[in-house]
Amino acid sequence: MSKKDESVSEENNNIRTSSGSNDLLQFFIGIILLGAGLFMISKRVMVHGRWGVWRIGGFDLSSGTVTIPLIIGIIWYFFNNKSIIPKIIITLSVIFIILTIIMSVRINFVTTSLFDYILIFGMAAAGSGLLLKTLFKKRN
Repeated sequence: MSKKDESVSEENNNIRTSSGSNDLLQFFIGIILLGAGLFMISKRVMVHGRWGVWRIGGFDLSSGTVTIPLIIGIIWYFFNNKSIIPKIIITLSVIFIILTIIMSVRINFVTTSLFDYILIFGMAAAGSGLLLKTLFKKRN
């Protein structure tokens, strides 16, 4: 190998090394920006729960009545634990209770200034872009 080829090879190694550290720096800056943006979004969101009365057909159904099938399933299971039906009732009741809790949650974005809005979502977008750029970059 000639001296010219060695110097070109050494320059390529230096470029790869500095590019690798630049990628790492961009990755961590992306994580910081995305984390700060998501944190600021979470500070601007109000979550309210409402455990109330549902209107189904012509009668009112309180939210506490969703536990009745669960109680029936548990009684049936302890009475006859070899049957598959109480296990199905208990499983569906637990799923229904979790869905009821999730459906009763209301999420509101509180009033904020345009500057804060642009800053929050700009930081989250810039951080996401840097992370995606470093994670999906073609490697040699």
